[in-house]
Amino acid sequence: MTVPVRWLLGRRALGLDLRAGHAGVSAPIGVVTTTELTDPTPWLSGGELVLTTGIGLPEDDDGRRAYLYRLADAGVAALGFGVGVRMPATPRALIDAADERGLALFDVPLPTPFVALVQAVVNESARQQSQSSTHARNVQQRMTRAAVSGGPDATLRALASGCAGIAVLADRHGRINPPILDPAVQALVFDQIRRNPGSSAVESVGPGAIVTQPIRVGHTGHGWLAVVFEHPPQPTDHILIGHANSLLALDFEKPLRLRTAQHRLNAAALGVLLAADADLGPAQQLVAEAADNTGIRALVLCADTSAALAEPLHQALQAAGRPVFVHTEATQATVVLRGGDGTGFAARLLDGLPSGLRRHTRAGLSTPAPVAQLAGAVAEARRSAAAAPPGGEVLDAARMAGRTLLEDPATRAALGQLAGTLIAPLHDADPALVTSLRAFLEHHGHWEAAATAAGVHRHTLRARLARIEELLGVDLGSARVRAELLLALLADG
Repeated sequence: MTVPVRWLLGRRALGLDLRAGHAGVSAPIGVVTTTELTDPTPWLSGGELVLTTGIGLPEDDDGRRAYLYRLADAGVAALGFGVGVRMPATPRALIDAADERGLALFDVPLPTPFVALVQAVVNESARQQSQSSTHARNVQQRMTRAAVSGGPDATLRALASGCAGIAVLADRHGRINPPILDPAVQALVFDQIRRNPGSSAVESVGPGAIVTQPIRVGHTGHGWLAVVFEHPPQPTDHILIGHANSLLALDFEKPLRLRTAQHRLNAAALGVLLAADADLGPAQQLVAEAADNTGIRALVLCADTSAALAEPLHQALQAAGRPVFVHTEATQATVVLRGGDGTGFAARLLDGLPSGLRRHTRAGLSTPAPVAQLAGAVAEARRSAAAAPPGGEVLDAARMAGRTLLEDPATRAALGQLAGTLIAPLHDADPALVTSLRAFLEHHGHWEAAATAAGVHRHTLRARLARIEELLGVDLGSARVRAELLLALLADG
C-alpha cells in the first residue's frame, strides 16, 4: 500500500515543513529510504521518500540542482531534508529545482528522527492493508452469496459495488451484458480483448483503466470479464476480479446433466400444480423460488410446437439469473416469472427465440398472483395469449378488460350468431336504428345523453327505439334484453 505525501505532511507531531514542489504532494510513497550518497539513483526504483541530511550533497548550486533532477527523473515521491545537522536550512538551489520539477521537498526538523517518518509510513500502510483485506474479504463473501442466489448478473453487481467500477461480461459476438457501457468505452473493451484474447490485461484510459480477463475452465472459454474504472485499480480490486472470474466460471460450468435434471424437476413441479387431485404443498414450495414479494406471474406462449420453445426459454431465464420453471405441452409453453416482471421483461425473454418461431408465437401474461393461485394465473395468461397477435407484443391480462368474451373464438362465434339474429334486421331496415340503439345502450338508457351521442332530438330517438322494439319484438325496458343487444352490437362491430 502507498501513503500520499500530503498525508505525511499532515502529521503535526512530525513538524514537517513543505518548502517546494506543492504540485507533487499527491504523489504516493511506497517506501522510505535514508541516503547520504551523492547519486543514490542506481539503488532507487521509484516511489521512494528519500531522506538526507545533505552530507553527500555537492557544494555548488549546479551540482545541487543536478542532484534533485536525478531524483525527480528516478521517480521518487518526495525529498525530506534534515536541517540542523550539516546545514542549518535547505539549500535554495534544491528548493528552486524542486519547484521546477514539481517534486515535493520538505524540511525535517532536528528533533524529529528519520525513523519516526519511516514508522509513520509503515503504520499507515499496515492500516490501509488491513482495511483493504477486510474490505476484500467482505466483498468476496457478498459476491459468493450473490452468485449462489442470483447468478452471473448478481455477481457482476456485487463486483462493481466492491470495486467502485462497472463490471460486465463480453462474448464472442460483440455483445455486452448488462448493456450499460457507453459505445465508445465498449469499443475500447473489445479492442483490448482482441489484443489480449487469452490473458488478463490492464490498460489505462484517461485517469482510469480497463481490466479484462478471459473466463475459462480447461480448454472451454465462456467470454471475458471486463471492469471499467474511473481511477487506477488497486491490488484488492484485482483480487476481487479474480474471485468474480472464478465464480462466473463455476456458474458457466455447472454440469449439463445436473442443469437438465433441474429443469426437468422444475417442469414436473409446474405440471403437478397444473393438475388436479395432487398434494400441491411440496411443489408450491419449489415453485416459490420464482416468486418475489408480489408473488408470481404466468407467461403462456402458443406456437405450432412448444418443444422448440423450451431450450431458448431455458437459456434466456438463466442469462437473466432466474430459476427455470418451464412446462411444455402440445402447442403451449408455460413459464413462471416474478410478480414484478412486466411485459418488458417477458418480451426480452422472447428475443432469444429464433425469428421464424417468434413470428408464429402468441404470448400472454397474467396479473400477479400468489403461488397457490398459479393455476388461475395460467388460465388468465392463456386467455391473454389467445387474444395476442402472432409475433406481436406480449399481451398483459390487465389490458383484457372488456375484450375477453370477444377474443374467445367459441364465444365470438356464438355472439356472431346473436348479432345475425338481432342486429342484421336493423341494418336492413335503417342503419340509423343501429346507431341510435348503440347510443341508448352505451349511455345506460339516459335519453338526453343518448340523443346527444346519436346526434338527434330525444323525441326522434324515442321514435327510433319504439320502431326497434316493433321490428325485433322485444321490450327495451328489460335489462336482459338490453344486455343481449349490447353483446350483439359488440360482436357486430
